[in-house]
Amino acid sequence: MTILWDWNGTLLDDTAACIGALNAMLVRRNLKPVTMEYYRREFSFPVKYFYEKLGVRLEDEDWDALAQEYHDVYHSLRYALNPEAIPALELAKSAGARQAVISAMKQDVLDRDTEPFGVRRYMDYVYGTSNLYGGTKTDRARELMAMLGDDDGYVLIGDSLHDWEVARDIGARAVLFSGGGHSAERLSAVAPTFPSLLECVGNALS
Repeated sequence: MTILWDWNGTLLDDTAACIGALNAMLVRRNLKPVTMEYYRREFSFPVKYFYEKLGVRLEDEDWDALAQEYHDVYHSLRYALNPEAIPALELAKSAGARQAVISAMKQDVLDRDTEPFGVRRYMDYVYGTSNLYGGTKTDRARELMAMLGDDDGYVLIGDSLHDWEVARDIGARAVLFSGGGHSAERLSAVAPTFPSLLECVGNALS
């Protein structure tokens, strides 16, 4: 078995930082900031459509500059590894599961962000995308599966409906973590959902 891990909001406890970066951008554009409750209820991928919903006039923006602005603010804020991340990775490793990160984050940024937290030693791959746009990671997940080639199957653990969509599209099972970017109500409607990474791994291994 191979466990594909989402990074932001799952192994990395950074939802508050994501909201902080978003709100800084909204305030700069004289738009209303969002609450944690609203974000977890409404946030979606691709992020372009979420920005439009919040009133960001994308026709007046340079998308590359907007994406860079978000990441610049985000990386100025504080975030930390989920306290259960290493125990969960150890649990999966002890059960003989292979592990990899699949993220919508740009590869060089993902490499930089994962390096300080000690998670890479558990991973066969840490796999991101080629841009900062926050789009889909389905195609990259397919590429990763082709490289890993595991006949015993895949489980994707993530914190968003997009993680469930990716799992569905690549033929993997989804186990969802309710402590990140999407609420438990949204996640539990589509897949097994747990408030703990250890519970997520336990379900993935069962």
